[in-house]
Amino acid sequence: MVTPAPKQKLSPGFVWIIVFKGIKSAAFLLIGAAVLHLARFPRHSEPLEIAHFLGAHTREVLVQHVSKVLDAMTSNEVRALAAASILIALVFAAEAIALAMRIPWAPYFTIILTAFGIPPELIEIARQPESYRRYALLAVNVAILVYLWKRRNEFRMPAEEG
Repeated sequence: MVTPAPKQKLSPGFVWIIVFKGIKSAAFLLIGAAVLHLARFPRHSEPLEIAHFLGAHTREVLVQHVSKVLDAMTSNEVRALAAASILIALVFAAEAIALAMRIPWAPYFTIILTAFGIPPELIEIARQPESYRRYALLAVNVAILVYLWKRRNEFRMPAEEG
């Protein structure tokens, strides 16, 4: 019986990417859960509920902005937004888990999904060029793409010698 070779330790770059994808997954899951929670309340009660949820005052800018966005949406649109956020969270979680498990196709999966996110980031930068956060996110995602491309075959098993 042949025992499989022990798997190498993950490089720090892969660990960083896994943690980054995990954090993004948790953030989108939290957003989806919060939006679902807010969708249950009667229309126009959003500022009070958002403030209570965030532990903030109803006059804070974030509370007012989120309230205005939710108020402009129908109940079905709010639920769709929550569902989309939860779906995105699951995709980020799948990326992190597949990379952590060293599945051979995982780097390609993450390369493709990360590449799909670049054009929307560029559009957002064009809309708001003064937002340094958007440039930072773009830089992180480009760095992930470059790193994964260079190490895309790291999880493949070497061909058996015979």
